[in-house]
Amino acid sequence: MKSFIKLNTICALYALALFIAIELIINVSSISSLMGWEWDHVYIVVAVINVIGLLLSTIIFISLTKKWRIGRKNNYSSLILWVPYFILLFYIFTILVPLHSADTLFPRFSLLIFGSCLLFPVYILFINVFASPLRTDEESAGIHNELI
Repeated sequence: MKSFIKLNTICALYALALFIAIELIINVSSISSLMGWEWDHVYIVVAVINVIGLLLSTIIFISLTKKWRIGRKNNYSSLILWVPYFILLFYIFTILVPLHSADTLFPRFSLLIFGSCLLFPVYILFINVFASPLRTDEESAGIHNELI
């Protein structure tokens, strides 16, 4: 049961990281009007926040995956389990903070969001491969016993 809770927690954190990055991109016009900044300045700030967030979240995800030792099979199921959390976050956020009808997304934003969602499982796979050991102690003991 503990591994189930840990797996769902890390999947929810994966979804939250991508959700924050995408919402920053979507709400550039709202941030610009709220802060009184020009769009170019907001683009730069959002890009810097996203890069710093990517680096920090990668470090946090790798350390959590190593610390919790969720297991190889469960690690690979996290490639899909983050999607329901992501959809739930998007649904709740659009109800609480609706996008104004005057705000439109440029095609490059849509392409960036679509590409991010497609490449995110590759990012999770990278984290799982990097954080998991090549062999567990049980696998090593099993191989050693077969040789003897």
